[in-house]
Amino acid sequence: MADPLAVFVVAMLCAAVIGFAAHRASLCNVRAVAEIMTGGTAHMLGSLLQAALWMALLAGALTLVMGWTPRPVLMPGQAAWAVAGGWLFGVGAALNGGCSLSTLHRLADGELGMLATLLGFGAGVLIWAAAGGPAHWATLQAVVPIWKRWPTLAPWLLAALVLWALQRMVAFRLLATTATSASIVQRVFAPTYPLAVSAALMGLAGGVLYALQGAWSYTNHLRSSVLQVWSGGPAPAASHTALVIALVAGMLASALERGSWRRRIPPGAGAWLRHIGGGVLMGAGAAMVPGGNDTLLLNALPTLAAQAIAAYLAMLAGIALVLRLMRHARLPMPPLHCTPDGCREIAPPPEYANPQGDAR
Repeated sequence: MADPLAVFVVAMLCAAVIGFAAHRASLCNVRAVAEIMTGGTAHMLGSLLQAALWMALLAGALTLVMGWTPRPVLMPGQAAWAVAGGWLFGVGAALNGGCSLSTLHRLADGELGMLATLLGFGAGVLIWAAAGGPAHWATLQAVVPIWKRWPTLAPWLLAALVLWALQRMVAFRLLATTATSASIVQRVFAPTYPLAVSAALMGLAGGVLYALQGAWSYTNHLRSSVLQVWSGGPAPAASHTALVIALVAGMLASALERGSWRRRIPPGAGAWLRHIGGGVLMGAGAAMVPGGNDTLLLNALPTLAAQAIAAYLAMLAGIALVLRLMRHARLPMPPLHCTPDGCREIAPPPEYANPQGDAR
């Protein structure tokens, strides 16, 4: 039997790796949709989906090769509730200017408006609970991963994922040998990571974390904590609280090492209200799904359950709707230029300029 202390240490390291890698690439679904709308490319969205594929590969190998029993992942029993929750979360994330992981890594960079987002998130969960959501609305149930749901197809799917992973590894190797002569230490502490590298780190670390701790995410932890205070429901495990600390520590370590931490205060009451309002919608949506986009990407999507896919697509649709409305209203939406090496914001055109200086 595995040493519990060793299991805990590995889980903490995996959470820290997810935080560090997500911060290094600034991965965010809002930015991914903005890239599609402003640049016509989908490098960031592709990297986010790659993270889910890496996790699916690891879960499939553990299940089919090692005989591991997948931990339960909870989703609404009816796909309509998953769609509603995903869409609501996406609308809130777009208003906030960042999704769940992006909220944390922007906070780690010193953007104090993200504190309002987290407060709003908790309020959104409370509103959902006060309206009777846990008792009368979407009933959660464990979804069956594809490895158990389609036993005949599962080995072929795993083989396809293995071939895809080998192709990715060859691409990483070519990139490492032809594009740079930097040492391993220099690559680890590079200011930014290639999108695919961050995706692989997040997916593999998330897969190990899922195998050790089950379906965990900081948004689900926050949701459970709020519901426990409100209704006396089960409290999150202490080990999961430690994982939240490790995730934030990974992001802070990245920000401090890179020197990107700068205290930034939202310019005026309107910006604060936008973060709070976005957080409320994110919290309500996360209460319904349950969990935010981090839960969907690193827990639910790798199961290939219909509810998870529907919720993720609805989230992207909610983000796209708000960004399109922002464009029509001439609110700031900086164009993104992305390549496989990463993304950078292009100076927004004059009609999107914010006289108060909030580039986001």
